[in-house]
Amino acid sequence: MPELPEVETVVRQLRPQIYGKALLEVELLDPKLRRSVPEVALVRGRVDDVYRSGKQIVIAFAHSRKPNKDLLLIHLRMTGRLIWSERNKAKRALARHYYRQSPTETGKDLQHLRARLHFAEGDLLFFDVRRFGTVELADHRTHQPLGLEPLSDHFTVSLLRELLSKRKQPMKSWLMRQDLLVGIGNIYASEILFHAGISPLRRADRLNNQEIPKLYRAIRQILERAIRHCGTTFSDFQDTTGETGSYQRFLKVYDRKGEGCYRCDGRIRRIVQQQRSTFYCPKCQSVRGSQAVSR
Repeated sequence: MPELPEVETVVRQLRPQIYGKALLEVELLDPKLRRSVPEVALVRGRVDDVYRSGKQIVIAFAHSRKPNKDLLLIHLRMTGRLIWSERNKAKRALARHYYRQSPTETGKDLQHLRARLHFAEGDLLFFDVRRFGTVELADHRTHQPLGLEPLSDHFTVSLLRELLSKRKQPMKSWLMRQDLLVGIGNIYASEILFHAGISPLRRADRLNNQEIPKLYRAIRQILERAIRHCGTTFSDFQDTTGETGSYQRFLKVYDRKGEGCYRCDGRIRRIVQQQRSTFYCPKCQSVRGSQAVSR
């Protein structure tokens, strides 16, 4: 599932393509989407902003006859992809090429297309093979992410210390709580903890005054570095041009079970936490017995 860096990559590419453009028509080709977005609600609205909220892509529409902005919330989940296709045949053909999904395809172009947003300058296409992705309509006055944005100016070391206090769960599980920090998922949680030298089994409330600043720096550095490389692609993620991310080449622990640690002579270990794989180096990320939790 795309995490913060992948979603931020899509947002940064999409914003200059559609900002200020008027939406002419909405086609919701999947009945599942029609239940969450009235097709006529956004028509004739102009794109006022494109930004990320946690793991969601948010497109804000302003209307000349309507005081409130409509927000289109797009969650890519497992296999969702957004492609901007300019109004010319060459770009359309290129978009079709990217989405012939497997050797068993029948040859139909764009068969996984679930929604199309028509602008005068081109189309925004939403593809989703497994149909887990969602598109919803919200009001800008009521939409707020549950947790804090880890790359925002509001996120500080002191606030991180406060969020960690009185939390008795393991650090890996804590990092993935979207009601505390938004956007961090399985891949980056393992990478952040390795970078900070903190065991995924450590209790959140047991981090000391030296470890908390290390964790803060690791969160921001790993996420910003992944964004620079357009995120991580193992199987499905592609950006708005159909290109894959490249940060998988820089991963230190994730999906490296049994391989040598880049920092010491230890071996990367895999454990399961909350039914998700966790990767870490037991030597670099050691646990003091009284500070570990088993769940």
